[in-house]
Amino acid sequence: MEAFEILDVKEFTKKLFMTDLFDKFSVVEAEFTTFVKFDIKGNLNKSYFDEEQNRDFCSWSEIRNICFEIIKGKKPPTAFKLILKFSKEFTKKWIADNTTKDIDADMYLNIRYADKGLNLISSFSPKSFLLERDIMHTFDLYVKDMFKKINITLVQMGADSEG
Repeated sequence: MEAFEILDVKEFTKKLFMTDLFDKFSVVEAEFTTFVKFDIKGNLNKSYFDEEQNRDFCSWSEIRNICFEIIKGKKPPTAFKLILKFSKEFTKKWIADNTTKDIDADMYLNIRYADKGLNLISSFSPKSFLLERDIMHTFDLYVKDMFKKINITLVQMGADSEG
């Protein structure tokens, strides 16, 4: 787990809310504070669907436009928080590509906007205790590289180095 500051708040929020870059992520939770507080739990109501769902959360693509409607306007939100989860399929493939160990884990991006600042926490969450932490560090590097590819600069919190 590593904490980063996103320097270009406007550019990142534009990519988050107005492009499909994050559409494949699952939404665990979304919270927006404007004139009121909006809380969204991403858990699917499986009884709503006609077909059986093999997923637990909605995707960002399914609620991105709704979330954008909540925050757009003359005044920016005073705060927002998103917990995005990488898909099970992607996580399994990424772990297999990055270690020979049999690890069951979830991978998250925690995005927090408050006081006109935007922070990101990368989170590799193994389902059982890991003695070796190399895979967690590798995930943090992956997240930094992922954001670099979309031209978003991350600065490690508490450090002067850029990622």
